[in-house]
Amino acid sequence: MHTSARRMPIPARNCARRAAAAVTVALLFLADAGRAAEIAPYMLTGVDGYATLQYLQDEQITGQPGTIPQSRQAQSGFRNEIFAMTHSYVYHPNLLLLDIGGGPVLHSESFTNDTDVTKARGALYNFTARAMFLRDKPYTGALFYSHLNPIVSVAPGQVLTQENTRYGFDFSLLTDASPVPLQTGFTRSHVQGHSADRLVDERIDQFNLTASRSYGAMGATQLQYQTMGQISQSGSQNLPIQSSTSYNQTVYADTRLQIGDSRQYDLANVVSFNRQDYALESGSFPERKDRRFMLDLRARHSDKLRSYGFYNYGASSQGDLDSVMRAASAGLSYLPLPGLETSLGVRGDSNAGRQFSAQSHGIDGSVRYEQPLLFGIAQISYAVRADSRGQQAESTQTSVLGERLALSSVTYVALAHPYVIAGTPVVTNAGRTQTFVAGVDYLITLVGTETRLQRLVGGRILDGEQLLVDYAYDIGGTYAYNQFDQSLSLNWNLSRYLNANFRRYASVPRLTTGLPTFPLNAVNSSIYGLRTDLPFNLGTALTIGGGIEHENRHETVSPYRRTADDIYIQTDEPLLGLGNLRASLRRARIKYDVAAQNSDLHGRELRFWSRHWFGADLTAALSTERDAAGIIPRSRKDGSIGLQWQERKFTLTSNLVRSREIQAGIERNRTNFQFLAKRDF
Repeated sequence: MHTSARRMPIPARNCARRAAAAVTVALLFLADAGRAAEIAPYMLTGVDGYATLQYLQDEQITGQPGTIPQSRQAQSGFRNEIFAMTHSYVYHPNLLLLDIGGGPVLHSESFTNDTDVTKARGALYNFTARAMFLRDKPYTGALFYSHLNPIVSVAPGQVLTQENTRYGFDFSLLTDASPVPLQTGFTRSHVQGHSADRLVDERIDQFNLTASRSYGAMGATQLQYQTMGQISQSGSQNLPIQSSTSYNQTVYADTRLQIGDSRQYDLANVVSFNRQDYALESGSFPERKDRRFMLDLRARHSDKLRSYGFYNYGASSQGDLDSVMRAASAGLSYLPLPGLETSLGVRGDSNAGRQFSAQSHGIDGSVRYEQPLLFGIAQISYAVRADSRGQQAESTQTSVLGERLALSSVTYVALAHPYVIAGTPVVTNAGRTQTFVAGVDYLITLVGTETRLQRLVGGRILDGEQLLVDYAYDIGGTYAYNQFDQSLSLNWNLSRYLNANFRRYASVPRLTTGLPTFPLNAVNSSIYGLRTDLPFNLGTALTIGGGIEHENRHETVSPYRRTADDIYIQTDEPLLGLGNLRASLRRARIKYDVAAQNSDLHGRELRFWSRHWFGADLTAALSTERDAAGIIPRSRKDGSIGLQWQERKFTLTSNLVRSREIQAGIERNRTNFQFLAKRDF
């Protein structure tokens, strides 16, 4: 029986040959682009990682000084971690790059409070993976996933054990593939954590889309769209926590251009839209919408003459609160002689809302002159400003929702608006899951027209925590006035080691119509200052320095006298070959007509640092701070020792922090110790 092989038709064979040739050319291109990288179904290109042993102890004791019982909260535990990261590619590095790593986390932890002891022991894991597609192409993207269990610092001397899960994608369409380059990405993250007195439970979804357009040497425009949704149940374990949901949506366009024959004009334009929603278990907040348009033009006409023009429009609405703000200004600066600079400007603005509307316009000017002298350089400047302002009020007060601020240590922070209505401030954390209590977590103090907030050491606000404040303030009624401000400044740099300065400021408001509900504030202030930094060599290079500043402020509302001085000595080279030392003293005094508002702050600090001392880096610090004046006297002591030793790929780190704060009859002692041994491979 005769058989014959089936032959491929001529056109089909030609197509196959062409396809084979195309594949061959593509492979050659990939090989060339990848610098002769080996083509393989899978290629491992590298492995790195680390192994760690970590110990943590964090204890906080709160109560009245010298009394028992006291409240105690503590966290301690060991953690063993091994992590390995692999780097590889599939078929070719320009096709698919892979970074995959992970490892076990063995832990033993204990959490203690006044009524309970909780222990946990077991195995966790870290895992991270990222796949990047078409790395060198104009269309490239990546998928990523991570599950990590870090220990993070949430406040000075306070740490948090977390479990973070994060995944998403990003994609880019670059110039060669699109006339408008695009970058987009989505990320979902879930953060859970706990410490001796803190809980964190947050889920965040975020989407970004960015488009950009370049105009070559002229500049570029960038357009961004972003949405973010967050569900939070975070806060102090010693205060009720409610679930909150927030949603934020933003459209933002930013254009920066340099135009003109010699690029002498700088143009900036910003347009933005923002929408924000909050939903709480106890109710929801009104939706907030913000719109903004800004245009800024600056010109360099010559080496001596420059000018600018500025316009800003902003509109905001939230429930019954709405406002439309417009502001415009223009001016120029002129340098007629070396060392002499002058400026002149005009401006106007308006702010209209349901509760009130306000308008102002004015003019300002300044002159500044610098002259070398036989000893040093002298500088003198004079500025003047005249304004005409007026407002029409439909009600006696208006409100602010969600003013952001942070309370660090026990330093007071003033709210943005004066004449805050007593009893209206409500302070919550940034997620609005907790409402803090006045007199327990923070202190409210009225100084002149300012309302100040101060963190209390016995409260539940973290040192440096971001907060939101809602409050109402007095508008002031319907009235108009003119205001004339002047300032004179003198400065003398005798050398780079000595500086003396003086500033005189006067502000005079004059009522023209109406009668405000509070007095206009006339100010007359003088400030004197002297500072020196003198090098010495007493067998060891030293610097001794310090300064003093005095201010006498006469004003209608809240006059005061202020003095601040400090002195320090510092070694500029290792003392006895061991390390550097710095010792300093400081004092700041403010005296008002009302004694309860006074402040008299004393501070001391001793710091030592050494580099490569017996092969290790050592730092040690001791500081004290005491304010015996004011409504609530307070004191604070901090001590810390840090050690880091590294030998090739082995690192040893140890930190001990102790602090003691006393305020309002409450004492808080905190001890935080961390030890970490790490071996990279």
